[in-house]
Amino acid sequence: MGEWQAFEEDRDYVLAELRKGFLDYVEVLSHVAETRFFEFLLSGGHLDALAERYPTPRKKAEVPLAVYIASELTLRLHGATGFAAYPFVIHAGGLKEALRQAQVKYDAPGGRARLNCSGYNDKNDYPRQTPCHHDFLRKMARDTEPSALIQWFGQAVPPLYRDLGMLDPEGIFLADGSHLFVPDNESYEGSAVGFFDEHNHFVKDRASLTAEELKRCRWRRYYGSVSLLHTNRAQTCFLYAGQRVLWKAESESPPLDSMVDEAVRAMGANRMKILIHDKGFINGKRTGRFKQEYGIDSVFPLKRGMLDWEDAKQLGDLDGQAWSVWRPPPPPPLLEPVGRPERIRRRERRRQATRRERREAAGVAPPTRVDRVELKGVRGMQLHEECPVPLHVVLLREFRTDGSCSDWALATTRDFHDPIEIWFYYKIRSAIEERHRQMKCFWDLTKFRSRAYSMVVNQAIFMVLTYSLMQCFLVKVEREEFTGATRGRLLDQLLPDGQKVSVYRDNYVGYLTPLELLSEVLKLPEGPKRRLQGTVARLCSSALAAPELRRRS
Repeated sequence: MGEWQAFEEDRDYVLAELRKGFLDYVEVLSHVAETRFFEFLLSGGHLDALAERYPTPRKKAEVPLAVYIASELTLRLHGATGFAAYPFVIHAGGLKEALRQAQVKYDAPGGRARLNCSGYNDKNDYPRQTPCHHDFLRKMARDTEPSALIQWFGQAVPPLYRDLGMLDPEGIFLADGSHLFVPDNESYEGSAVGFFDEHNHFVKDRASLTAEELKRCRWRRYYGSVSLLHTNRAQTCFLYAGQRVLWKAESESPPLDSMVDEAVRAMGANRMKILIHDKGFINGKRTGRFKQEYGIDSVFPLKRGMLDWEDAKQLGDLDGQAWSVWRPPPPPPLLEPVGRPERIRRRERRRQATRRERREAAGVAPPTRVDRVELKGVRGMQLHEECPVPLHVVLLREFRTDGSCSDWALATTRDFHDPIEIWFYYKIRSAIEERHRQMKCFWDLTKFRSRAYSMVVNQAIFMVLTYSLMQCFLVKVEREEFTGATRGRLLDQLLPDGQKVSVYRDNYVGYLTPLELLSEVLKLPEGPKRRLQGTVARLCSSALAAPELRRRS
C-alpha cells in the first residue's frame, strides 16, 4: 500500500484560515470507524495471514485473496447477504477509504469525478467502480469447497486471536448446537426436516406431548450447526473459534472432537482450559481424552436418571456435610430522575401502591424469582463406563419464592474447593445462546440467498468471522461497551463517530459540529465569502458520484 498523508489536529489554525475564506477540503465523519476497522485488519497484516491459508478453488489469483476476504466482511457488516449489493456497499462503506492509496482513485471526465478502481489484472476496458466484480465474489464463494472453508476457519482464525492478544488466560470456551431455519424448499442442499415446538426446540418424542401442545408444533426445514465460542468470566468479548454447518440430519455431538482438536493445534497448548457444554454433547470417552491429552476440564449438566447423578444424590444424603447456600443479591433500587419535583415523587409512590393493591385484590401472584440455591459437591465419581478420569458432581437445589424447588446436577473433571465455582462457570454458557439469538435476529445469519450448500456455509462462516473480528477491533480501540450490542446499534454508534465535520487546511485538520461550521460561514465578510464560494464550487464539481448500476429488467 502507498504512503498515507498525515494531518495534525489544530482547530484554532483551521478556524483562522476558514475566517479568511481558505480551506482545502471538508468531509463528514460518517465512515471513520469502519475505515479504521479495515485499516486495523490491513495494516496489521491480519487479512494477509488469513488469505495465506484460504482454500481458494482458483489456480490463478486474479484478485488478491485479502481483498476478497475484506469484500466478504464489508458485505456482512452492512447486512447485505446478496453479492449484487457490493457496488452500493463499497461506495457507501469504509473499505473504499482503507484501500484508497493502493486501489482507489478519482477520475473526472467532463468535470465530474467518479470512483475508478485500478483492478488487479490489467483487463480494464472500462472504468472499474469496485475493486473486484460482485460476480467474482459470488463465484468464488460458490466454488470454495464447504469442508475446506470450515477447516480454514478452525485452523486460520484462532491463531489470529492469539497473535492479537485476545485469548483470555482463564481459557473459557463454550460449545453449543443450534438450528438454522430455511424456507420449506427441498432444493436447499443438505437441509433436513424436523418437528419443532413453539419455542423452536426439536421434539424427539411426540407421544409425550398433549393434543394442545401438538397444535403449537410444526414441521420445519433446517440446517444443524455447532459453534465453539471463546469468552471471559466478565463476558466482555466473544470470539468464534469454530463453526460447523451440518449436512442433513447429522448429529451435533461428533463434530465437537475435530473442532476442539483444530482449535488446540491452531492456538497452542494450554490456551483452552475449560470447555462448557450442554447435555447433548455428553460423551465420557471424549471428556476423558480432552482431559488427558490437552488438560481441558469439561463442565456440563447431567441428564436426569444417569447413574452418576443418582449415586451422587445418595452419597450427598449420607456424607453429613452441610450444603453451601447462595442467595441472589437484592435488586438495585430504582433511580428517580434528577430534579423531579417532590409532588411528582409523591404521586408516583401513590400510583405504585395503588397498582399493588389492585393486583392483590385480583389475586395476581407476584413474579416468581429464585430465593436461594443450595449446592453440595461429591468428588471422585468413577461410575461412567467410558470416562477414564474421575468426575466430580455438584448437586443443586433451586428454591423459588412460590415455594417450588427444582433439583439438578453438574459434572466436571475440574477439582474445586467450593461447588459455587463450578455453578458460576456453567452460568456463563448462556452467553452462547445470546450469540445465537443475535446472529439470527440482528446479523441476518439465516438470510440465505442461495440454496447451494457451499453458499450456506459461506454465509455462516463469514458472518461469524465478521462478528469476531469486530469484537477484536472494539477491544483494541477500547470500546468494549459495544461488544454485546446488536449489529444495528453497533453501526449507529460507531459509523457516525460523532456528529462532526472535518475541515482541512495546509496539512492541519479541525473538527467542527455542523452548527459550528454553519455559524462560521454565515459570519464571513463579503471577500472571504466569495473566496470560499469558489473553493466550495471546485469541491462540488469533483465530488464523488454514485456508481451507475444497470437497472434490473
